[in-house]
Amino acid sequence: MTLVEFPSFRRARGTLPFIIGVLSLVLIVLFPLLPPALLHTFAAALFAALLFQSLLGAGYASFHAAALTALTFAQAGILLSAAGRAGSIWLALASFCVAMTAAEFVRHRDARRVMALGGALSLAQLLDPLGGLLAVFLLPLCVGLPRSGETRAKAGLLALLLFMPVVTALVLAYFRVFLGVEATLHRVPPPDTQMPLAVLLCIAFASAPVLWLTTMVPRLNCPPGLITVYTALALLLATTLSVLTGALPDLTSLLAAGAAISAAALCTWKPSPQNQSLALAATALGAVLSWLLLNLSTLVL
Repeated sequence: MTLVEFPSFRRARGTLPFIIGVLSLVLIVLFPLLPPALLHTFAAALFAALLFQSLLGAGYASFHAAALTALTFAQAGILLSAAGRAGSIWLALASFCVAMTAAEFVRHRDARRVMALGGALSLAQLLDPLGGLLAVFLLPLCVGLPRSGETRAKAGLLALLLFMPVVTALVLAYFRVFLGVEATLHRVPPPDTQMPLAVLLCIAFASAPVLWLTTMVPRLNCPPGLITVYTALALLLATTLSVLTGALPDLTSLLAAGAAISAAALCTWKPSPQNQSLALAATALGAVLSWLLLNLSTLVL
């Protein structure tokens, strides 16, 4: 009897969406009352549950889904952010939700996916300050350039996608300007390293082998997978603009977000035995590279 055939495991898989809902409710309702360490624990548990459920839904075997979840959390950015030592687990959670809903939107483009992507971009703004910039750069990529005769339809789709993020941005701005309240859940921590912007972006790019494979391997190259790569590029553009306007670079947060987007890209791969083995190897390589590049940057800079 395999692991999947055990009744207790079947029940656990059936209750996982319920667990995800409970963790989300705890984060939303009890956020002002919980200490930061417990908040990081709940956020990390929610991210792990979402990732495991998404991999199962994408067709991965249970062992591979569990192994990929563990290897994702072994990456430097995710592990340090989840432990609260550096970086932002909130940015990783927001990036994963945005990349997953963007992939689903590109795959189906129906009203449900429009609402899901708009909601994810609104959630990203609540979770991390970079969420607003991510929405600005990502939405045009999701809609795409209009072909002949599609201008009006594309403009209408973009307007629908913009509605929820714009309303969220206006509400956050009102709280910040008129009430003096910072409504974003994540408080920007002091950066863990000081480095030039070009080095920061090169390290972030080099630490994401899953995204390289999604771009370059023909059997992995599909529109939902490519939109996760575009999500990573939009995040790099948002980080660049943020740093150029005065924010300090935060390598750990960027590594965590890259690992989360890479995990979303894995959910777009066809789960053949060959691809599942490749996913394990690429995620393990990403974990090794993240620690190597993070420690190397600390030593050199």
